[in-house]
Amino acid sequence: MQNITTLIDSGWEFAERLPARRDFFFPQGGEKLWLPAQIPGHVHLDLMRNGVIGDPFYRMQERACQWVDEADWTYRTTINVSAERLASRGEYGKHFLHFHGQDTICRVFLNGVKVGEAENFFIPHRFDVTDLLREGDNELRVEFDSALRVGRERAEAYLGDGTSDRGSMSYFNFGPRAFVRKAQYMFGWDWGSELVSCGIWQKVELITVPVAEITGWRYEWGTPEGDMIPLTVIAEITRYDPVTPLRLRSVFQPALGETGNEKTIDVTPIGTETMQIVRRTLVLPFARVARWSLNSEYRYQPMDTLRLSVEPATAEADRGSAGSQVKARIAYRTIELIREPDADGKGEGFKFRVNGVDTFIKGANWIPDHSFPAIITKEQLRERIQQAKDAGFNMLRVWGGGYYETEDFYDLCDVLGILVWQDFPFACSMYPDDLPEFNEEVRKEAIAAVKRIRNHPCLALWCGGNENLELAQGRWAGATQAKRFYGDTTIHQVLPEVLAEHDPNTPYWPNSPYGGENCTSEDYGDSHYWNVWHSKKPDSTGDWIHYAESTTRFSSEFGFAAPAGMTAWDSCMAPEDKTVRSPVSIWHDKTRKGYETYLGFITRHYPDPATFEDLIYYGQCNQADALKFGVEHYRRMKGRCWGTLFWQWNDCWQTHSWAVIDSLGEPKAAYYACKRFYAPVLVSLFREGDAVHAHLVNDTLDPVSGTLEVRLQTFAGEELARERAEVTVGANVASGVLATISTPSRTDAFVHATLTGKNGELLGENFGMLGEPKNLSLPDPGLRWRMAMPSRALCVLSLSAARFAGYVHLRFEGLERQPKLSDNFFHLAPGQERTIEISGAPPDLSVAELSARLRIRHL
Repeated sequence: MQNITTLIDSGWEFAERLPARRDFFFPQGGEKLWLPAQIPGHVHLDLMRNGVIGDPFYRMQERACQWVDEADWTYRTTINVSAERLASRGEYGKHFLHFHGQDTICRVFLNGVKVGEAENFFIPHRFDVTDLLREGDNELRVEFDSALRVGRERAEAYLGDGTSDRGSMSYFNFGPRAFVRKAQYMFGWDWGSELVSCGIWQKVELITVPVAEITGWRYEWGTPEGDMIPLTVIAEITRYDPVTPLRLRSVFQPALGETGNEKTIDVTPIGTETMQIVRRTLVLPFARVARWSLNSEYRYQPMDTLRLSVEPATAEADRGSAGSQVKARIAYRTIELIREPDADGKGEGFKFRVNGVDTFIKGANWIPDHSFPAIITKEQLRERIQQAKDAGFNMLRVWGGGYYETEDFYDLCDVLGILVWQDFPFACSMYPDDLPEFNEEVRKEAIAAVKRIRNHPCLALWCGGNENLELAQGRWAGATQAKRFYGDTTIHQVLPEVLAEHDPNTPYWPNSPYGGENCTSEDYGDSHYWNVWHSKKPDSTGDWIHYAESTTRFSSEFGFAAPAGMTAWDSCMAPEDKTVRSPVSIWHDKTRKGYETYLGFITRHYPDPATFEDLIYYGQCNQADALKFGVEHYRRMKGRCWGTLFWQWNDCWQTHSWAVIDSLGEPKAAYYACKRFYAPVLVSLFREGDAVHAHLVNDTLDPVSGTLEVRLQTFAGEELARERAEVTVGANVASGVLATISTPSRTDAFVHATLTGKNGELLGENFGMLGEPKNLSLPDPGLRWRMAMPSRALCVLSLSAARFAGYVHLRFEGLERQPKLSDNFFHLAPGQERTIEISGAPPDLSVAELSARLRIRHL
């Protein structure tokens, strides 16, 4: 009775599908020129492999392949099925074609017969082929229609002449993407390429189910008694065989070495249950369980194992004969979204309470890690999420313009201790929620996504989408905008109903930003603070000091753009493109500010870049300054503000963007700034007039004591002033001002603050510049360095400076991929030494050869 699953990943071909009389040489229409394809994949990738188009990311070739999105495409392969496989379903069983992800609008045929349709990128589609599957070769054919064209046609039909209260079509108001349930960013964004594409983006399987299968499950923890907690498991079983007696077996194996618990229950339909769908609840005895923790101290934190299986209910049945099985890693934790009204009634808080502790959220917004999601690997995700853990993150927001992430993503967040704020995939648009068919498709999609993701310990919040309500209230699209919010039914009715039934224990937030009558209010809920980047404050053009004007309760978006690293540009530029104002650099700027405005944001603080290397260096330093200033401001507000999720963590192609990790995985300067401004104990400096104030922020659950020193020094090393204080800061609080130093109006000096423990250990430090970098006259820092290789996997670089060294940047020339550095883009005070660990360098390089490739730059 065992279920059988076969991967369908070979023999695939694809071709453009032409209408009749469209092509002079092919007047009958249909497919033209079959070429080999790879599944999972996307049509652009297949066209590249076959030499039809160039790499869309290279130079400006994105523009040259826009025709691909207007065309229709067909994929096909042959499935060989044996007589034994056909017979294995037994008398009552089923054969299914299971597509884990189709992109997007398509029809599926088996042996010339249409078995079903799909038009939702986000969810699996399963087609019953029991009566069509035959012995020998079976032809599988998938016909894709252009999502761009279909979306445009639907928008035009829905909007009519544009005179209704729906307004007229624009990118933000009922554009083509609003009518296609597909990852919105693929239609182009202000950091991403416009490559709508199509294809079979996840694996395809032939599944044979002889008797029954587990089609849904969830678990709930009971009330703890010490380390012992009862576990309730709710499972949904779909039966096809009405005769064979079955049982559901649940096995819980603790990670802590305790004896596991096991329980079985009969799954024969009872009461009003139909023969097909049976739901059963098992309560396991008390168990000593793993406690899930944020950004765990372990490399991979301990997690318990839960196994569910449906098997014959006979005493002599072999446990190995289970027909359907689920294996999952689970862990105990509690997550609450606390929204307490202010005492004066003028606002309402927004904070996460994790395992009973009010937790300041430190993280960023996550976008899909490639423009073509089919080729994102688990190793790629592991690197990106490990980078977040290393930077001190405790949350990633899966942003609504992408998609529900893969199981690999959530598994990695589980084991690395990173919370997930999960948007439903709606972003920056009106959606036709007055159409019953749209609401039904959204409901089906949400049910599938919630049932898949709800069991992950990392899941902290469901959110109804990104900036949809803000769009409605802010009238971004001007005269084209709808007169009311189209999306209200989605976020206030459909999604809450789905969650009430399928995941009632995870908090839900209707949209981001949201709160109060005005979703941009900083007194309620979360907010997106774009007044700096979009220059919404007087004289604030590109000046990040205006982050200090934000008083939000939770900053879920704010950010500053910078160029990708040189390795990324090497992969998409010809040598002649590497100039500050080259057409290719301008093309890869999607920020929609105007390229000269973008450059102006950099030159407001840094020198005019003379070379492309200057542009990268100054741009990245400026971004690091901006995020440092903003995050430190919000952390000093701890108690009113309870979190920052800056925009954005990662990139999907080589570009100028708000990401702090570029598309090749190379950290920008702001990544290393993250490691400092998200440290559990933060020494923060804030300049006010001719004084600099020092604060401490303590996110640990123990008080912190030490010696706080604030020094004013010239760049050459002369000490001009010093303040010293013995300080103690309570657990999980921000201190307020602990020390102040006077800073006369001079630009040849800097402020250096340190916190040292009772044994002289450095608990934290920070630097403050008194002048704009472009106006500084810095002496040669007299850097000295040495490199050692204590093992083949690790190098250690020690640097010291005789005089101040600002933004010391380490890079290794001639390597296809930069090694991993424990720190970079750091400041050194006169006489200070820093040790950098280097891992991931090519193993065939000696320490001398690696040293010869080292290039060091500083302000």
